[in-house]
Amino acid sequence: MKTKICSVTSTMLLNDGRQLGYAEYGDPDGHPVFFFHGTPGSRLQAADFDDAAQAKHCRFFGIDRSGMGLSSAKKQHTLLSWADDIRELADHLNINQFSIIAHSGGAPFAMACAYAIPERISSVAIVSGLAPTTMPEAQEGLNRGMRIINVLIRNIPGMAWLLMQVHRSLLSKPDRFKRTLQQLPEPDRIILENPEQWNSMISAATETFRQGVAGPAREFQLILREWGFDLSKITCPVTIWQGRLDKQVPVSHAEIYKRLLPNSKLKLSDEDAHTSMLYHHVEEVFDSVRP
Repeated sequence: MKTKICSVTSTMLLNDGRQLGYAEYGDPDGHPVFFFHGTPGSRLQAADFDDAAQAKHCRFFGIDRSGMGLSSAKKQHTLLSWADDIRELADHLNINQFSIIAHSGGAPFAMACAYAIPERISSVAIVSGLAPTTMPEAQEGLNRGMRIINVLIRNIPGMAWLLMQVHRSLLSKPDRFKRTLQQLPEPDRIILENPEQWNSMISAATETFRQGVAGPAREFQLILREWGFDLSKITCPVTIWQGRLDKQVPVSHAEIYKRLLPNSKLKLSDEDAHTSMLYHHVEEVFDSVRP
């Protein structure tokens, strides 16, 4: 049996002097897979999939994005500049080619990498992935409250900062935070009602705000604006995993990806929502990115 990896404090120095934080899990001899967490999020979420990564012989990395967890903030951060950071990380790890699994708000960053450094990406899995919200069809299936929040964040300075401040404050009030679970679709609620999974989520979410709310707020604004590249130019294999019960990122987003990405396939589940799609199908997701 291989040694279990749990290195949650690894960092590297990027060429511009910033620090990038990452954690390694899974099979150290397996196929390299980079995990792009949601928004907000942190590298620690990857720990939830350590057993699946080992079972599927994948060397699995959770990575903190700019201003979150252990990764230094970059005020001029863009989706495409994230691809530069990932190239440097892969070089640091002596990895030539790797796959990406991206959940929710991590999807735009996975697409940026597939566009900007295609020679390094062997495959991508998008799970409950956010598509460009500037496209009219991205509003289909989105509730009125989410539409309003997206418009406010996109157009009013400070709104994203305020939203992240509220999110962080809820983490210090677990009972109040738990009450918000009642608003989730049943598949997601069942997962997060599990005490072990709840504690894991709280730990990963708390780590997100290690440096404050500025980093997550900047990212929230970033992914809701124009992305700056053409999805139809991405040629690597992409598998899109989507639950029909997802209220945070509705099916219309998966359909956008399927329509625009020339080498993609769509996997739909009638019984899953935003979080459950990843947790119920993670081994299949690993299979979809293995060579």
